[in-house]
Amino acid sequence: METVTSVDDFSSLKENRITGNPKMSSSKITFHGSGNVLYCENNVNLVDCSILFGGSNSLIYLSSTNSNYSFNLHIFQNSVVFIGRDNNLTPPININVQEHQNLIIGDEGIIGSGTNIRTSDAHIIYDINTKKRVNHSSSVLIGDHVWLGHLSYVSKGVNIGSGSIIDNYSYVPSYVKLESNNLYGGNPINLLKKEVFFTKDYVGNFENEYSENVDEYVSGIYVYSQKPGETLDFNKVSSLLSNFKVEEKLDFIEKLFIRNKKHDRFSI
Repeated sequence: METVTSVDDFSSLKENRITGNPKMSSSKITFHGSGNVLYCENNVNLVDCSILFGGSNSLIYLSSTNSNYSFNLHIFQNSVVFIGRDNNLTPPININVQEHQNLIIGDEGIIGSGTNIRTSDAHIIYDINTKKRVNHSSSVLIGDHVWLGHLSYVSKGVNIGSGSIIDNYSYVPSYVKLESNNLYGGNPINLLKKEVFFTKDYVGNFENEYSENVDEYVSGIYVYSQKPGETLDFNKVSSLLSNFKVEEKLDFIEKLFIRNKKHDRFSI
């Protein structure tokens, strides 16, 4: 086991690697396996953060953002967690990526406090009659500019298209695909309103005059749709990631998610 509690510990790692120069405050990174990589872009601050690598050949890629990374993140065995740029992250956030699955989160979203994201149920469930497993683990996609409300729960196999909004206290059941630019809420989740978009303006800062000037937003920058040759096949992407070694995972992510900023890459 290798443990990191400050940037001074990076050079002591023998079996795993941290790339970049993140700032660390009251945070801990634990490696129980080997061949794992934590890759941090510039402007990554780990504050009250717990990261656990529970196996080998896994990659966590943390992009630049003005929010602190203050989450409890567990990743196990040949998995990927990618978090895109300029997301607003409000702690506590719990992420658990198990059974060689992947979590991809796009750019410029909002993840509310108390959010839970999982790729598995942690334990196996079988059908009594067939003796077959009924709860297979599956990767999760959260597109660009997605708003996950306070205390939302995202289950295994969920795909959330870019521009979608998940209301507070919502439960997204396993394997559900949510189309872009819709508002969803409830337990289990239901469609509340079609064809909507949001901006990240924080109304708590609004004075009366400003509130009167935001009744209309004419730009279509936050409207997403599927486009041939631009929208990615997430199942194919996830399958490819699972077949790569950790360095290949990193190279693939840099080409497909960092250099590829096509507007509708994560549309559903």
